[in-house]
Amino acid sequence: MTAVKEIIKNKREVVQIFNLEFPSYVEELKIDNYTFKKDKKYSVAFSKMMHLVNSFGSEYDTQAQTGSHQITSMVSLPVKEKRSALAFGDKSSTQLEDILFLLSLFTGRNIFKKNWDNDKEKPIISDHRIYQYGGQLICSIKFESKWKNRITGEIKSDKQMESISTIDYNQYDIGFEKTLNKVLKLITSKKWQKEYEGGYFLFLYKSASQRQIIETSFITCWTIWEHIFAIKNRKWLDNKSMEQMSGDKKISFILNEYFFKDIDAKARKNIQKINKTRNRLVHFGKKTEQIDYKDMELFIRLTEQLIAKILNLPPSNIFNSSEKLDSFLNSK
Repeated sequence: MTAVKEIIKNKREVVQIFNLEFPSYVEELKIDNYTFKKDKKYSVAFSKMMHLVNSFGSEYDTQAQTGSHQITSMVSLPVKEKRSALAFGDKSSTQLEDILFLLSLFTGRNIFKKNWDNDKEKPIISDHRIYQYGGQLICSIKFESKWKNRITGEIKSDKQMESISTIDYNQYDIGFEKTLNKVLKLITSKKWQKEYEGGYFLFLYKSASQRQIIETSFITCWTIWEHIFAIKNRKWLDNKSMEQMSGDKKISFILNEYFFKDIDAKARKNIQKINKTRNRLVHFGKKTEQIDYKDMELFIRLTEQLIAKILNLPPSNIFNSSEKLDSFLNSK
């Protein structure tokens, strides 16, 4: 009887998860003490999610469609859950909320748990669509491959596969799981929490990444840059001084601190142009004619790289944001 009670006592609770897209040929993800497994009907659920393109040749084909929310995963909870490190505003939040939040940032979809009974189903207010922005953060994940035999399930490394035919093997990415664990460990550390004051700007970044007009994403990204400037300068600048400082000086600071750019007179003049765009949007709701939408998008893409840097990841430059930044700063 005692043994039976012990098994029941230590049984891990399982929770359904919406919208988690697994890397191809990956059946489960182990993030800290949580294990995410594909739902038994994953292939069907995946086919009903939003997809932007028609694709063939990977584990699952996709058809461009609007799609909807789908339960794609089951997560096994640890017997004792840690408290959430991020400021969700709910004292009962656990580390699962941190993980789901990071999964959202690194997959470009809103991922959340089903926390209601089937007979009391609630309307879902979360957006099911793929994010508009965030691509360079997602691509900052280092791809690390393993190979799995489709018949025997045997796992091999790249080196082991050098002398073996790949015809019976599927290549899959272990880098995604490694990166999520690395980032989770970072943002929950006391050092990072203190340095970045709990990481509230990550919530702003998630908001900026989702589908909306570019003006809204741009303003939210600007807020992120000013917020990080405040965090980095709070020791020697009071709130009034930071409020009175011009936006172009704050942007210049971030470009120097995180992008290692020396801001000369020409660069500052160009930064002032984008600062005018920010002021125009805030006060009049429309951008100036001095700056193009492509420059607003560049600022958003630079924010993707900024977040990657803060999360100790080598930022992807898939949209040539680094070259575009140099061109912008040196333009006449």
